[in-house]
Amino acid sequence: MPGTTHRKGKPRLGHDPALVREAEEAFALIDTLRRQLFHSPFDEARDAGLTGPQVRVMASLVNRGAMTLTQLSRTMGMSHSTVSGIVDRLQARGLVRRSPDAADRRRTAIAVTDMVTRYVHELEAGPASRLVAALADASSSQRRAVARGLTTLRRLLDRGNGPENKGPLAERRGAPERNP
Repeated sequence: MPGTTHRKGKPRLGHDPALVREAEEAFALIDTLRRQLFHSPFDEARDAGLTGPQVRVMASLVNRGAMTLTQLSRTMGMSHSTVSGIVDRLQARGLVRRSPDAADRRRTAIAVTDMVTRYVHELEAGPASRLVAALADASSSQRRAVARGLTTLRRLLDRGNGPENKGPLAERRGAPERNP
């Protein structure tokens, strides 16, 4: 049928192709924002070649402060040799450092670098902290413009989500199964 095509960038019956293009661009921006705000620091760690246990060791050191290898092993519930290997790999990457314990020079304290502290704090703070950091760089008029634009989009979407705009599957909810 003329004027009717399927998904993926194709206009549907009655939609202006320019409007469809604008909607697709807006959706792409929203998707990019979603990925930036809700990206998983664990995915970032994995992409950087870090393992889950390495991230756990770093988080433990940030939250509890410098520890000896024995203390860290007990805290992590892992064997001394396992934690030693993890610490060796983190130290080789410059993510932790070993230094003589200030209280007992025979012992070695393991601590994280400043970069790791920032990473773990971001991990714990979540997406809100990334948004706060981004908005901190914006002027007050830019922040108001962002708020107005998001509010407008939300209202437009709410208006379009009335019962008359539900898809064909929504009307089937709760309906008994029919056999032809």
